[in-house]
Amino acid sequence: MERVRRLTGDRIPERHALSEPLTPDQVRSWGRFAETSPLYAHLIEVIASDDELMRVSGQIEHTPQPNLLFAGVQYLMARHGGGDLERHYPNFGGSKGVAGVDAPFRDFVLAHEDELVDIGRTRYTQTNECRRCVALLPAIWLTRLDRFNLVDLGASAGLNLHLDRYHYSWDGLEWGPKSEVRLETESRGVPVVPRDIEVATRIGLDLNPIDPTDADARLWLDSLIWPEHHDRRRRLRAALMIAAREPVRSVAGNALETLGPTLSALPRGEPVVLMHAFALNQVAEEGRGQIDEIIDRGRETRDIHRVAFESMGSWDGNALIVIDDGSGPVEVGRAQPHGEWVELYARP
Repeated sequence: MERVRRLTGDRIPERHALSEPLTPDQVRSWGRFAETSPLYAHLIEVIASDDELMRVSGQIEHTPQPNLLFAGVQYLMARHGGGDLERHYPNFGGSKGVAGVDAPFRDFVLAHEDELVDIGRTRYTQTNECRRCVALLPAIWLTRLDRFNLVDLGASAGLNLHLDRYHYSWDGLEWGPKSEVRLETESRGVPVVPRDIEVATRIGLDLNPIDPTDADARLWLDSLIWPEHHDRRRRLRAALMIAAREPVRSVAGNALETLGPTLSALPRGEPVVLMHAFALNQVAEEGRGQIDEIIDRGRETRDIHRVAFESMGSWDGNALIVIDDGSGPVEVGRAQPHGEWVELYARP
């Protein structure tokens, strides 16, 4: 296992709020994440090459702007219909792909400019892929904790907080209860060795927590899934059923303000697992250091085991699995960002 200097995240080059103009290079930079969506990979270049589409994208306040624009388009299509554009989106029954999509996409964006800008001001990209639990759960097992309080940083609808309520298959190694959600992955490296755990408390922190019982909130999470990812969409809908049935505590606000009080309110003497998956890329460098300091202060009164699944450093198509019990972060594996495969370096 390798020591990691610090927990960080791969950030897309971006302007700060609306103070600096969005550039075509910044839009194209996000395109590297869209390699599994032929439609989005094509439309990224369409946006970057079109002054009017760049103008609309540049008015989107939250980041990453391209992802929010794409999600906003899908959200509005689901709410109001997409006309000719639907013929290019597989999740709307379309089969035309990228051929001829440029004009209807441009027309749709410009016709709904005000709505898309409002979406980019009021909504965020949020966790909607529970299959990341195929990486998070083995990392939690590595802490060797039997019972703990679970806190998720950037929880969205709290899907990852239900990780012990899903059924898993790591290349045929089965674990978990009978569940609407079955998470299958390719297992690389050392085999996963499951252990029994008991989650005492489940708390999700998020700037904008998602209520899994709210139809509009569910639609937004659905809209964040890329058009060709049918399996991800089915998983999301099944996981939302569990989240609606098994409510967890959600805390709204900036983690720099909510994390400390949340940790302090937990029972002293009881261990805490603080996990986060693809959340640090939404936090500025200074903020990440402040999160480290909050966790260090929390460790003065309780055991806190940090479990991270993040893209660290330069983007190479996978993410690292890191644990830290207070003695320093240790890389214990890596995985495909949506959990298609997991490679562990050490046995639990």
